[in-house]
Amino acid sequence: MTDDPVASILADPLARARAAGPAIGYAGLDIPEDLLMASGRLVCHLPWDADRPTPTADRWLESSFAPWTRCVLEDWANGRFDFLECVIFSRGDDSAQRLYYYVCELQRQGQIGGPEPLVFDLARIPRATSLAHTIAAVRRLAARLGIDDAALRRGIGLANQRRRWFATLDASRQAPGSHYERVARASLFAPLPEAAVAPPTQATPARGRVLLAGSMPPDDRLHRAVEAAGWSVMGEAGDLSLLRLGPEIADAVDDPAAAIGRHAWSSTVGSRAFVDRATALTAEARRIRADAVILWLIEEDEAPAWHVPAQRAALGAAGLSCLVMTRRRWDAADGAADEIGAWLGSLER
Repeated sequence: MTDDPVASILADPLARARAAGPAIGYAGLDIPEDLLMASGRLVCHLPWDADRPTPTADRWLESSFAPWTRCVLEDWANGRFDFLECVIFSRGDDSAQRLYYYVCELQRQGQIGGPEPLVFDLARIPRATSLAHTIAAVRRLAARLGIDDAALRRGIGLANQRRRWFATLDASRQAPGSHYERVARASLFAPLPEAAVAPPTQATPARGRVLLAGSMPPDDRLHRAVEAAGWSVMGEAGDLSLLRLGPEIADAVDDPAAAIGRHAWSSTVGSRAFVDRATALTAEARRIRADAVILWLIEEDEAPAWHVPAQRAALGAAGLSCLVMTRRRWDAADGAADEIGAWLGSLER
């Protein structure tokens, strides 16, 4: 076991959940952290591995599914999640909600076993009925998990602590960007001892600051490609950003379920969020003082591609160089690292 808590978690993402007794899995990064932390169980996102074959899942899932779902279904079919009490899927994530229905049907047919699949029925349309629907979804899931209002308030407090820690970590970024990607990813699988997550020392100052946007990479391989060119990713505009949990929620509210539901409904995380993505991307680039932006989208991530022209135009108007990489392989085995290195080198010239 390594002394590095981040490396230890990433080496076996399910280890803490297996050892914790009753544990809950989830799939989809827009499920409210406050609700998850209110459960009193260890909560773990289902892990993925971009480099592992998925022959069983490939028989069932069409090509339009996000690649991470194949890893999840392969492990599910092989019994890797059997120890979990249940798994919560987000309806706000296209691939997560479709995977939920496939798991339910495969279980009904007796082709797979595993834990009980549940769904968090998130609605994101900016209207009162969607807000009410999302608040009702929080109440239903809380009731199913035996979470009362007092526990929800505790969950809000715990999630706020995590929001503050992530905000502090993001504001003090000095190490290579790959370190912060690993911290953000490890935090999905197990609690991180905050005081133990010390950033490594950066040997030489980075030649430039990069904002990495678009699809969520499988790990830190794109960050390392940027670092190989002497630059550093100083922020991520995507689902696994250190700031993905959004602003704090007041933890003394009379109706914590309504507060959590409103926060989830108004979140800007995920492909279904209602936000001006060109304006948001440019604002994030300015916030981190980026010298360049890499907009990387995988083949299966169709919805964000519609925003690329407006994003490119907004970044250009702000005087920011942007490398647009669309319809890419999730494992980046299509020359992505070489393209990134060559592009960053051309900016220096």
